[in-house]
Amino acid sequence: MLKITEIPQKELVADQVISLLNSIEVDGETMQHILKNTNMEDQMLRQLLLQADTEVLVQLVMERRELPNA
Repeated sequence: MLKITEIPQKELVADQVISLLNSIEVDGETMQHILKNTNMEDQMLRQLLLQADTEVLVQLVMERRELPNA
């Protein structure tokens, strides 16, 4: 497995990955699959929740409560 530790090199590879994802027009399900398989799903959820506007969070909770088996 390729391991990149130098920050400039890591950012370069990250930019290339982003470009590739944009070129295939990655959708939400595919991105979730990527996050899950890189063990980043929980971390990303936490980061997004902590940065989200309270009103958006309230709307999401209300939406979640309306789902069956929620």
